[in-house]
Amino acid sequence: MTSITMLGAGFIGQMHALSIRSCENSRHILNQKPRLLRLIEREEAKKSATQTAARFGFEELRLEPWQDLVKSDDCDLFVNAGPNPVHADASIAFAQAGKHVFCEKPLAGSANEAHRAWAGVHSTGVKHMCAFVHRFIPAIKQMRRMILAGDIGEVLHYRSQFLLDMRDPSGALSWRFSEPGGGAAGDLGSHHIDVARFLVGEIEEISAFTRTSSKDPEGKLKHITDDSFVAVATLANGAVATFDASRIVGGHALTGRIEVDGTKGSISFDMERLNELRLSVNRGGWRTFLITGPDHPYADFYLPVGIQGAHPVSWRDCFAYQMHHMLQAVQQGSNVAELGATFEDGYRVAEIVEAVIAASEERAVKKVKYRNHSDRSA
Repeated sequence: MTSITMLGAGFIGQMHALSIRSCENSRHILNQKPRLLRLIEREEAKKSATQTAARFGFEELRLEPWQDLVKSDDCDLFVNAGPNPVHADASIAFAQAGKHVFCEKPLAGSANEAHRAWAGVHSTGVKHMCAFVHRFIPAIKQMRRMILAGDIGEVLHYRSQFLLDMRDPSGALSWRFSEPGGGAAGDLGSHHIDVARFLVGEIEEISAFTRTSSKDPEGKLKHITDDSFVAVATLANGAVATFDASRIVGGHALTGRIEVDGTKGSISFDMERLNELRLSVNRGGWRTFLITGPDHPYADFYLPVGIQGAHPVSWRDCFAYQMHHMLQAVQQGSNVAELGATFEDGYRVAEIVEAVIAASEERAVKKVKYRNHSDRSA
């Protein structure tokens, strides 16, 4: 069995626990059954953590500091679903103890911290993944295949929107409004920044505006991060990218739009139509097509494909595909990259997010400078 220790019983921890359980039932059979060995949470979250541990069948709930459990010799994979400030330290510590590491995004609250996380984990030789789940949306994978195949010609422009309302109806602000590495740029924008890198190439320079409109009515949050941002970037291949994100727009439940334009055509994706792509080639007008045919990479993930048809994909399924990829890498020694995002990808996105903030503050175009894992953090 592949024994798993997970830090964090909140929403995203529950999603990853659900994904691990889903992998047990996949027809893409793993070499070993995943084992939900241990869930780590804070004492003050005991009630909800107890419910989560029971619901998903964790063998053990530990209400103590994660540091006390790093050297346990019965863990193969550490899933870091804890708060942003512990992403770097906990991931490095478990990796240094010989555990493979799967960490939520953002990898850290700053580029320096993200670089430290990458360097620290990379040096151990363990498998490592940063949870940029958009890479495992079948439609996004299909976009990548079509772009690389030249179906839309030479890439000219990447554009994206990520819009939703994360405010509590009571007016209170959650921890997400003050978490390091969060905000519209880090929490939302980081997803589409990584998709841009995945689909069309590395970002070289960027100009941006950020805006913070929210106020904490209870006065508990010392620093509120940005609520929205817009940015324009140039890519290594000469293409232009534009990003638009907000977490306080009341008209959007979850809007995620991505479009790539080329010299021969354009291709677009809409999160609210997860199973579809739209394509326009040689000014021929837009046509919509489903990606859930029998040949898409996860068509038979749960059930056979055949006379029963090919079934639509859900958002939850994409998390299961991501976790299956990580478990396969741990069990078979296969690569996490290029499909999965490694800690290097997490670090590079952090550098871009930091450049967005700096560009806004300085009203300047900022060149994104990337370091090697062996370089010292500034």
